[in-house]
Amino acid sequence: MYIGIDIGGTNIKGVLTDKDGKIISSGDTATPGNAKAIDKSIISLIEKLALDGKADKSKIDAIGIGAAGSIDRRKGMIITSPNILCWKNYPLTANIEKISGIKTFLENDATVACAGFWWENEGKRFNNFVMVTLGTGIGGGAVIDGRLFSGQNGSSLEVGHMTIDVNGKQCTCGNRGCLEQYASATALVKYTDSNLKKYRNSSLHQRIKKEKLNAKMIYEEALKKDELSVKSFEYISNHLGAGIVNIINIFNPEAVVLGGGLSNSHRLIIPAVKKIVSGHAMKGMKEKVKIIAVKNQSIIPSLGSAKIAMDRLKHIM
Repeated sequence: MYIGIDIGGTNIKGVLTDKDGKIISSGDTATPGNAKAIDKSIISLIEKLALDGKADKSKIDAIGIGAAGSIDRRKGMIITSPNILCWKNYPLTANIEKISGIKTFLENDATVACAGFWWENEGKRFNNFVMVTLGTGIGGGAVIDGRLFSGQNGSSLEVGHMTIDVNGKQCTCGNRGCLEQYASATALVKYTDSNLKKYRNSSLHQRIKKEKLNAKMIYEEALKKDELSVKSFEYISNHLGAGIVNIINIFNPEAVVLGGGLSNSHRLIIPAVKKIVSGHAMKGMKEKVKIIAVKNQSIIPSLGSAKIAMDRLKHIM
């Protein structure tokens, strides 16, 4: 059996699976604000997954962890993460291995999402695809010629830090004008919040009296045709479309797959993205590319982490 962990800026999710990808148990917990607390939350989640799955920890062969940012997967180290700022050259896998006693592997969060999508039947129809994960930030992963691509140290396809405006907004990574600042869930909330005064009749005004402004709320109001919410989704979708044009022109994929929590809003995002792609991507590349969203977003990254753990354990044995 294998455990897969997906660490996001908001939540940590996990699954316990068998060697065929059958999910035995699943769970999640909030992402704490400091590194040691994150370690403890991961261990608690691992113990819960084992308990819920009625699995003896000695029978769990490996743990896979997906995390955002620049990583060194060979050393199991988080070099830096734009959305979990407490990680700086942090030996995550060594810490988890020491506490759990289980071999642990690290991979980029978008790469594990890509692996999870590919492990499921849904992804097996594509030999070349790029995944863009839309959440607190934006990540990316790719399968090229039937092989998972991760770069020299596991930090490939940081598409969220693709520069789309050289003099643009300051990003948490230290650069300016990154796609993440214009097309992530964080960008959606910031854009909406900055325009609330302008749209005094927005239905969001009533909702934020009772709850904090968030992407899910904006999506729900956009479906009801709230003008500000619709404009906000147009804003992030147009910028995302520009990023996907670059991806198509560089990789010539069969598909661009949207993952991450914000991909649940795909019915609003994909039509606008397709319009930008149709008008700007190169002829001969844009005509057949499919732009789709992951169906089982809540579980796919954790499942991919388990797959990565299984494959890498086999490689070293």
